[in-house]
Amino acid sequence: MNGVKEGENEEAVWDGPLVSKRTRDIVVTINMAILSQIISVFGVVANIINIVVFIKQGFGEAMTVTLTGLAVADLGTVTCQVWLSICWNPWFNYERLNLPFRPMHVEYLSACHPRMSSVRVSAWILALVTFERCLCIAIPFKVREIITPYRARVFVIVVFVVNIACSVPFYYTSRIVPFFDSYLNRSYLVLTFTKDRQQIDNVFFAISASLTVISFLAVTIFTVVLVYSLDKASKWRESVKISDGTVSKIENGQTKQCAENADDAKKTQQTQPDKNKRAAKMVSLISTIFIACCLPNTVNQLVMVIVPGYAKNGGYVNISQTCWSVGYMTETINASINIFMYYTMSTRYRTTVQEMFRMRCFPVGNTDLAKKDIPGGLKARK
Repeated sequence: MNGVKEGENEEAVWDGPLVSKRTRDIVVTINMAILSQIISVFGVVANIINIVVFIKQGFGEAMTVTLTGLAVADLGTVTCQVWLSICWNPWFNYERLNLPFRPMHVEYLSACHPRMSSVRVSAWILALVTFERCLCIAIPFKVREIITPYRARVFVIVVFVVNIACSVPFYYTSRIVPFFDSYLNRSYLVLTFTKDRQQIDNVFFAISASLTVISFLAVTIFTVVLVYSLDKASKWRESVKISDGTVSKIENGQTKQCAENADDAKKTQQTQPDKNKRAAKMVSLISTIFIACCLPNTVNQLVMVIVPGYAKNGGYVNISQTCWSVGYMTETINASINIFMYYTMSTRYRTTVQEMFRMRCFPVGNTDLAKKDIPGGLKARK
């Protein structure tokens, strides 16, 4: 619901031939008020942990910079979702609780637009992350010269500024104002629009939708290229292992020392590529989950541009709100679960988290006890 027009107390038209009002209310309540609320609260904690871990690791690498920016954007998404879920909760009723505002009006500016901006920021930052991983597979020894930590910081800042700027016009055309309800005999805050709202919002909604679609396509293309490159590199390594094994059998006993030296050199040379491969697998998984989770709302935005009645107060409002609630829930899942991929697939991240919690469990005064539970403590016991 977008609220009322300027100077009027006009409700949105609840009409939807494809989905009934009862079905819409059930689906929206489950997705928005229950599932999204639980997931978003977890996401707030998870992204705060991610940010702290990346700060402790330092910003000496471009990937750490971009993943920090991604965690900040995801934190904005889930934080707004917490408030959005509260406002969409049917028990959070302004008449029953005697609230000084209408939740469904206030959430439009206080949660909906900031949340959409955060999701767009996440998409653009993830596009850079996948692009950087593609370069690591294609040109592993030159990528550090192309994407430096400084350039990554500049990119992240520009993405935040541009996407926030796209939301500013909506705050000009939409205002929260007091309204006196003669039926209830009291005043409360409602959403109102300026007279030129339609023209301005149409322009900036088209820009916002374009940024969303372009970033979504970029992530999709780079992810496909990354997965293909990983598969190609894996097949090449298997062929090299087979050929190396054949040669070693033929020359067994004749060049044993040379083979050992060659193996040592090969291990040294493969350390960095193997690290890049593990990181690329993690990024490809994160990107694939992002594509699956953000596809519903990307489609919703495209449909809103093509079908005017699909708007929040249009003739297809029932199916519109049903589909948007599904999209909000999947986006919330995407913004909350990256911590599992980081912890499972990144040795550096896992080590940093374990050190953080070890320091919390073993204060400075109990260093002797802490040493017994860390690898370094083995020397002391020996």
